[in-house]
Amino acid sequence: MAYEIQEVHIRHCMLFEFRKGNNATVATKNISDVYPGSLDVRKCQRWFSKFRSGNFDLSDAHRPGRPMSLDNDVLRAEVEANPCQTIEELSNTLNQPWSTIQEHLHQIGKISRAGVWVPHNLSVQNKANRSTTCNALIQRHHAEPFLDRLVTGDEKWVLYDNPKRKRQWLSPNEPARSTAKPGLHPKKALL
Repeated sequence: MAYEIQEVHIRHCMLFEFRKGNNATVATKNISDVYPGSLDVRKCQRWFSKFRSGNFDLSDAHRPGRPMSLDNDVLRAEVEANPCQTIEELSNTLNQPWSTIQEHLHQIGKISRAGVWVPHNLSVQNKANRSTTCNALIQRHHAEPFLDRLVTGDEKWVLYDNPKRKRQWLSPNEPARSTAKPGLHPKKALL
């Protein structure tokens, strides 16, 4: 803000020098004596040509380019609705460039963090079923040794459900969402 005020002040000084009848070189020298390094001759020449054409508006003209029109509240709501979105997905959803999304994520205090694996907790019924099945297999093996008849070979198992831990955009003190760790015996098909 202070820089803009100083810039407007320099423009007022250039207008003052123009109305005094000085040329751009003399005006640059006079202004630089008071505010060293604030003005160069070419910049002063551009403003003097603008003043000669009758335009005494000292404000900045509208410049083309990418506007910073992303509302942080909209981004925050989108991230809180689904924190597992990537910057590219947010960019497509909000129709903003990737760099703008990244900058505003850091402005609202979001950091990228991986989800946490949690072990699968067995219920009492699951534990009882496992115990019963193991006992039945041991008794069967004692009655007729079936493990000796097993044949192995090359095989490829393809999982039906392959959960992935995705990175999430979270506040620094917010815990990451947990993803259930796949069990030892997930559903799969043999190829």
